[in-house]
Amino acid sequence: MEILAGIASKLGELLVDATVKQARYLFCFNSIVKELEDKQTNLKEAQEGINERVEQERQRHRAIDIEKDVEKWLADVVKEMADVRTLKANLDEKKSCFNGWCPNWGCRYWMGRKASKETRKLSDLLQDRSKFSIVARPKPLPLDKELPIPRHFMPFGTTKSACYQIIKALKGDNTKMVGLHGLGGVGKTTLAKFVGNQLREEKFFDEVGIATVSQDPNIINVQSELVKSLGWALKEDDEKKRADRLRLMFSESKGSKILIILDDVWKELDLETVGIPANCCKILLTTRLQQVCDRMGCDTRIKLDTLDQAEGLNLLREHAGIDVADEALTDFSKRVADECKGLPLAIKAVGSALRGRTADEWNVALDKLQNAKLDKIEGIDKDSQGVYGCLKFSYDYLNGDDSRSCFLLCSLFPEDYKIDLEDLLGYAVGLACYQAESIEKARSLLRGTIKGLKDSSLLLDTDDDRFVKMHDVVRDVALWIGKVEKKFFTRKVVIGFPERAGEEDLKQYRGISLVGNGNQELPSGLKCRSLHILRLENTEYDNKLQVPEHFFKEMPALKVVTIIGVVLSLKSLQFLTNLQVLQLIRCEVTDASFLGKLEGLQILCLQRSPIEIPEELGDELSRLKLLYIDNCSISPIMMKRFPRLEEFYGLIKNWEVEGMSSEESYAGCAELNSQPDGSVLCLPKDFSFTKLQRYHINKVNGNWWTIRRGRRYLRIGNNHKATLVIFSALYPELENLYLERVRCCHNIVPSIDERGLNELTILDVTDCKDLECIMDASKSPHGKSGNPVMLSRLAELYMSELPELKWIWNAPAQHVISLHSLTELSVSRCNNLTYIFTLSQARSLVQLKSLKVSKCERLECIVEAKFDYNEGEISVGDGNTILVLPLLRKLKFKHLPEFMTFGSENYYSTWPALEELNLSNCPKLIVNSTELEANLQYLGEAQQTADEADASQERNANEDASEDLRNFKTY
Repeated sequence: MEILAGIASKLGELLVDATVKQARYLFCFNSIVKELEDKQTNLKEAQEGINERVEQERQRHRAIDIEKDVEKWLADVVKEMADVRTLKANLDEKKSCFNGWCPNWGCRYWMGRKASKETRKLSDLLQDRSKFSIVARPKPLPLDKELPIPRHFMPFGTTKSACYQIIKALKGDNTKMVGLHGLGGVGKTTLAKFVGNQLREEKFFDEVGIATVSQDPNIINVQSELVKSLGWALKEDDEKKRADRLRLMFSESKGSKILIILDDVWKELDLETVGIPANCCKILLTTRLQQVCDRMGCDTRIKLDTLDQAEGLNLLREHAGIDVADEALTDFSKRVADECKGLPLAIKAVGSALRGRTADEWNVALDKLQNAKLDKIEGIDKDSQGVYGCLKFSYDYLNGDDSRSCFLLCSLFPEDYKIDLEDLLGYAVGLACYQAESIEKARSLLRGTIKGLKDSSLLLDTDDDRFVKMHDVVRDVALWIGKVEKKFFTRKVVIGFPERAGEEDLKQYRGISLVGNGNQELPSGLKCRSLHILRLENTEYDNKLQVPEHFFKEMPALKVVTIIGVVLSLKSLQFLTNLQVLQLIRCEVTDASFLGKLEGLQILCLQRSPIEIPEELGDELSRLKLLYIDNCSISPIMMKRFPRLEEFYGLIKNWEVEGMSSEESYAGCAELNSQPDGSVLCLPKDFSFTKLQRYHINKVNGNWWTIRRGRRYLRIGNNHKATLVIFSALYPELENLYLERVRCCHNIVPSIDERGLNELTILDVTDCKDLECIMDASKSPHGKSGNPVMLSRLAELYMSELPELKWIWNAPAQHVISLHSLTELSVSRCNNLTYIFTLSQARSLVQLKSLKVSKCERLECIVEAKFDYNEGEISVGDGNTILVLPLLRKLKFKHLPEFMTFGSENYYSTWPALEELNLSNCPKLIVNSTELEANLQYLGEAQQTADEADASQERNANEDASEDLRNFKTY
């Protein structure tokens, strides 16, 4: 009975609740409608807020990808808001049925129920809005479709023959995989890239991807290289999940013809493990070993032979700079070329080494080449001896110990690794290679060394000039030299290494590089008392390699330590009293206080290694010259405690300056809620930031940007102009400046820096509500008697959400402002701006390549000639009414309701280099018929070029632009 009573009681509650809810539809109808309207208003504000955040990201990055959940939320909001409008329209139509003495209760009930249901949907959407910490991300950088090949690539007859065979095979219907094999250094990689470029240019393949496999394949790296070259993206970290995602990508691309180049394959590779499904694409692989082609099941196997005697001699002369008519070197050059055995890599290296040498020096070189013996290199067959001997010869001929040391240092990095020049710089500083008084001086000397090594064909360019690569054959030689000279030792950590570590003859080595993974163990320690460099890398992201507590105890001479992907207590470093450079990447770090024991440290790099820097560290590390820290922030005051600091890359804490008014400190205080400890650092009134030679400074609490070394970069937001005085020492050499939500700043120059910011190349200003102009020459203290020099090197200018901006460049009549360095200008949401350039300014735009203007409500023209006193009396008939922008390639005008013409006073412009034109929502635009005809002609030529190159995006934009132009008024 008690159970039945409980059930009856619960049933009664439910019936009462249901009855109350039903009754509410009838008797609280007006309240339900009012609640719906309130939710509608709130949701509309939330929608506008999200759209505004998306637009801010668009202005900041120009090209973005909106997060999928945000896109869905916005679409759902549009749908529900439309449903609400329909419902409210029905309510308005039937309003008489709901009220009065005799309402229609049935209609009132159903409409109340619908309104209540819609209110719940709006509430859910409002609740979901709070989940969006990120609304959009920058689009991946445009893919460079051209696979890079060496600058001096010469397609000889031997190469052409192999090239023809590869192309013929790949075009065959029954061919799925082609194998290209040949000796190391014969030019397989270069030829494979050349073929890929050729077939894509012929449009036989839509996409060409490439990945280097190497002797010890790292599948994650192979996958990363492959998707990057194809313009795709993988977010998964796990190897198997990445392979699954890659297979899905290939399956979604069945309509495209894809060629995959797998370079430097040493053994059978399971394509399914990588994520390349069968029959989804064609594959071209390169290998030194013909048996690899057999094991991989290649349909066609092609051997790339060495150059014949005449081809080898021509290539040698090209790199040695020998005139064919130089009889003194004719015999020597032939005999030297013969010693290179027709291998392009060897010929280039030897030729570069002998460039500018006399006949006697060529004779000595010939003798050295003939007597080069490298039979001690493990695993090198007789056929490969020639190229190795030639590379050793090239190494011997390098100018100075610095070049040879730098060459050997590059061998410490893994095979086919993109070597960051800033990492090499750290090694050079730690070893005192250049005896340079500053890091900047060492960087300059290193660049000269790298150029020499590239000119000697011992290092290779990459797609980014901040990196270099080492050919695997060249690296083999460097490893052999390092081992023979007892300088450097590189090995992969393998099972059993801890037990054998003591047996290895490592005591005499100056540098050791160890590569392993989290499933293996390090020895408890290495007895290497002469060791200067240790590079330890864990290749697995998920499994961290543990560093034993006493691992470094028997390495007292260590000067440079790079550790990647490990778990590490900094207490273990306390024995390294000579340490100059410490680089921790992707590490889990504890015991930060022990950093203070490393008193000789000059470079400290903490990359993706969260750690809280102790305040007293600045007093302890008195010799520190470079600090990189991207996972936590430090205070400007703490930075002053490093007396020798030359370069800083990282985040600084929020601050205000002592004595600021409440209005001035408002911007800083507004961010209190986002500070981890809810505080704002107060700096002394006369505080000045440390003078640095290089820096990348981000103010904390903004978006997390990639921090790069070797720059002069400042990004500040949510501050009053008065607080920016602390950076005054940096402004004279500042190159990149990003300002966001800076208050009470009426101009950039001279308000922020009266000296002119003349080294600035990039300026990005967003949401600075009080800004009236970028450069105001009339207020410059140096412009009273002549032209002030301001922003003389500015190349890129981006401006958005500047409601008070009246001019970009403002100057009195006697001043001439030249914009000869400007290449890109973007203006958006500057609603007080009526024009952009004066005529004299526009005539200086000889480098301008991109001009984008959007959502400027009062903008009437781009070039205003009427107020340009430097042009004298404006005359329409003086034959000088044409303004030519010779390099302008991209022109975009969008949402400009008052925009009427490009140039005022009958001035019109031509753009002979135009490639992309986008005009939309410019209802008052009037185009001069001459201007229209001239520029459509240029655009037509660009369109034809785009068609030939299959640039569909540009083609569509140009077609749209041409259609828009036909609808504009002409005169």
